Amino acid sequence: MSAITVNGVRDSVITLLHQHFSGISTYGEEILQGPDKPYFFVKLFQVSQDQLISQRYQRNHSFDIHYFPAAVDEGEENRQNEEMHGIAEQLYEKMELIPVIGGDDEPMRGTKMRHEIIDGVLHFFVDYNFQIIKETTLDPLMQTMEQEGFIRG
Repeated sequence: MSAITVNGVRDSVITLLHQHFSGISTYGEEILQGPDKPYFFVKLFQVSQDQLISQRYQRNHSFDIHYFPAAVDEGEENRQNEEMHGIAEQLYEKMELIPVIGGDDEPMRGTKMRHEIIDGVLHFFVDYNFQIIKETTLDPLMQTMEQEGFIRG
């Protein structure tokens, strides 16, 4: 299996958002100054790894993709919610299978997808879980050995 890294999975999510939502900026780091809306902010939550058998491990990546809609006039919050639910519908489709930077040709499947709107911001949650095999280098058990012997007769 190819070397899939935490940053590779994160970069894949950001790249996919750029490809499918080209008119919307996407950020993957904390933003100090408020950027122009609308924009996505990709937050990588929890990453965990559990050993399964020998060198095989299960790795889990949890994401919260924030969508900050364009500002609307007072009283038009309902229209803004419709826009965010529309973006969520697109995210369900687009984030289901993602190619992974540094991975093999198999895309990763998004699981546990759900969304909610909190304080005027869409939160789209998705997990990417897969197995990795750690390569181990086997040290030789011993160097060379010369044995001398004779047979008694």
